[in-house]
Amino acid sequence: MLSTVGIKNIFNDGRVTKETFSVLSYNSNSLGGYPSSPYSLKNVNKETLDFKKWILDQEAEIQCYQEFLNYNGGNDFDFVQMFNDKGYQTYFSYDSTKGFRNVFIGTLIASKFPILRTEVVIASENGFNRVSYADLKIALDTLRIINVHLESMGLKPYNPIKSSGYESRKESTKIIFDKLREGVFERSRQIKILSDFIATSPYPVICVGDFNDMPYSYSYQFMKRRMKNSFEEVGTGLGFTYNGNVLRVLRIDNQFYSAGVEAVRFETQNHIKFTDHFPIQGLYKLTY
Repeated sequence: MLSTVGIKNIFNDGRVTKETFSVLSYNSNSLGGYPSSPYSLKNVNKETLDFKKWILDQEAEIQCYQEFLNYNGGNDFDFVQMFNDKGYQTYFSYDSTKGFRNVFIGTLIASKFPILRTEVVIASENGFNRVSYADLKIALDTLRIINVHLESMGLKPYNPIKSSGYESRKESTKIIFDKLREGVFERSRQIKILSDFIATSPYPVICVGDFNDMPYSYSYQFMKRRMKNSFEEVGTGLGFTYNGNVLRVLRIDNQFYSAGVEAVRFETQNHIKFTDHFPIQGLYKLTY
C-alpha cells in the first residue's frame, strides 16, 4: 500500500532545521516541449518564458533536472551560466554529438554546496536518457547526488484518436499501457548498473529523477529493496507525478536515499504544470 499512498508523514512534523537541505527534481521536457522551444531563440512563447522564470526562481539547495535544454553560450537560455550567476555550482551532462547548433539536452545538477567530483554513470544512444552524479561537500560531510533519467516510455503526444467518448479514452489508455511495456528490459539493465554503482559509493546517496516505471515494476522494487523511497517514508496522499493528457495515475518520478540520510519532508508539486511531469521536492538531513 505504501508504494501507492503516502501515510507515514501523518505522524511526522517535518520540521526544518539548520541542518536540513532541499532537493528538487523535475523532468523539464526540453522547456515543456513546446514548438517554440528556443532552438533558434526565435518566436519564444509566453509559456516558455514563464517556465524559464519558474526555473530561475527556485531556491532548493540541490536541483536536478532531466531532459534539460540548455543553449550553450546563448544569453537568454544559457541556464547553466544563469545558475552559476545565482551562486550555484553546476554539472550539465549531455552528448555533445546530439545537439543542434549550440542547443543540447541532458541532465543538470545545480548545487549551492561545493561540487567535488562529477561523472556519467549511464548514457543511452539517444543522448538524453542518462544517469549522472555529483559529490557535494556539505559542512564536514560528503553527499553523492545521482540524477536519473532512465530509458523513456515514450509517453509523448501521439496521433489523435479517431473515436470519441468512452472508446477514445479506452483506446488512449491502451496506448499508454503499451508504451509502459516498451523499454522495460533496457530499464531493468540500467537499474542494475545504477544499483551496483550506488553499492560502491563511499558516501551517503540521494538518487532522484525520472525512473519511467511504476511503483510495482521490477526496477522500482529493485531500488526499494536497497534504498528508502522519500514519498513512501514522508510523503502524503497519492503523489502521482505524470501530468499526462489521459492517464494521470502514474508515479514515475522518485527520490530514494541511503543510510546516512534521513528524509524529513516530501511533496509532489502537482500545481506546476509546465510539462508532462510534476516537480518533486524532498527535505533531508545527514545523519552519519
